Formats: sequence, C-alpha cells, structure tokens
Amino acid sequence: MIAGHFASHRIAWSRAIVAGALLFVLLGSPPKVLLGWPAELSELLGYALLVAATLWRIWCLVFIGGTKDGELATSGPYSVVRNPLYAGNFLGATGFGFAVEQPYLALALALLFFALYPRVVAKEEARLTEKFGEHYRSYCTRVPRWVPDWSLYKEPEIVFASPRHIRRGILDAMWFLWAFALWEFIETMHDTGLLPTFF
Repeated sequence: MIAGHFASHRIAWSRAIVAGALLFVLLGSPPKVLLGWPAELSELLGYALLVAATLWRIWCLVFIGGTKDGELATSGPYSVVRNPLYAGNFLGATGFGFAVEQPYLALALALLFFALYPRVVAKEEARLTEKFGEHYRSYCTRVPRWVPDWSLYKEPEIVFASPRHIRRGILDAMWFLWAFALWEFIETMHDTGLLPTFF
C-alpha cells in the first residue's frame, strides 16, 4: 500500500524524507558513527556520488528535455539503462547518507529505494507500454532495467531540447547538493553554539 502511494507521489515523498532528515539534524545532534579518516572517506565518497548523481540526471535531461511524453527516448543514457533518472536518484540518496557521514542513513535510504521504486517503475512501464506498444516492448527486451550495459551505448549527432525543461530539470537535480550543503550548515551552527540542540 505504501509502495503504491509512493509510486503516485514519489516527488512529494522523496522531498518529505529529505525534509525529515534535515529536521532531525536541525533539532538534534546525529550520533558520530564515524571518526577520523573513515569519516573523511565517507564524506568524500558521498560528495562524489552526489556530484555524479546531479551530473547524470542533467545528462539524462538533455535527451528527454521537452520531449519526455512526445517520443520514446532510446539514446544516450537511455540506450544503456531503461530508468537512468531513477538510477541517479539511487546514487544521490545513498551519496547523501555517506556525505553527511551517516552510513546507516545511506543504508536506510538505499533500502527504502529498493522497497519503493520497483512499484514506481512497474507503473511507468505499464504507461509506456500502453503509449508506445511494440516499440517499447522491443526496447525492454534489449535494454536492462537497472544496471547499465555500456556496450549498448549510442547517441545521435544532434539533440533538440526545450531550454525551459532543461532549466527546471537542473534545479530539480541540484536538490541533492543543496540538501547536503544545508545539512553541513546546520551542523556548523550546532558546533559553534549558534543553534541549540534539543536531543
């Protein structure tokens, strides 16, 4: 039931989960799970994943910006995996947990992804099958659902896209980095005593 509701309202759910994590760090002090070099390594790994997720999602938008519902995208990242935007979400969610030095949060977000997103994908694949028919079914037999197969990569010489859709997509992709920056800012405010800790 929860997975079904998430499938219909995934953007609101995703933002609510991040808002909940930020509220937790705003009011309290998350336990220091990692110290010293493991903490630094976690933050570096997480930040790398956040940047990769942001750039990956922007790259995806180049191929669907302005044409998402008009034609089936099968080139660029869509030629190697059927759900590249969701793969980017997975990188961003787990990267966020590592970037804020909370590996248990990274694990929890990864588990939430695996619990909720298969229903999202099933719903979207049913919609695309209804819209594109045999063309989409053929695409599904060639291209994997989750793990990219880079041997399939292809791209056109020119891509036409709507600047408005690209701009909105970039702002949407940046929320991973903004959430990390806000977490770091709040943590610094706690460390300097400018923001009280309630638990």
